[in-house]
Amino acid sequence: MKFKGTLPIAEPSLSDWEWVREQIATDAPIPYDSSDPDDGPYDPNDDDAVDRFLTEENRVYPSAQTQKRPIPKAS
Repeated sequence: MKFKGTLPIAEPSLSDWEWVREQIATDAPIPYDSSDPDDGPYDPNDDDAVDRFLTEENRVYPSAQTQKRPIPKAS
């Protein structure tokens, strides 16, 4: 890693941005394998599946916060 002064110089991106732009422009399908648990809970190419997953009923809310009760001080 090269340094400029005391700050490291950012390394070049390893992403192939021309390929990414081409995939977006052609609306290429996203690779998805339903038998692979790492691919997520729904097919990102299926608009209905995406809509079902993003509905209000699947939203996770933080747990309700209770008000803190004051701790009584010893007399």
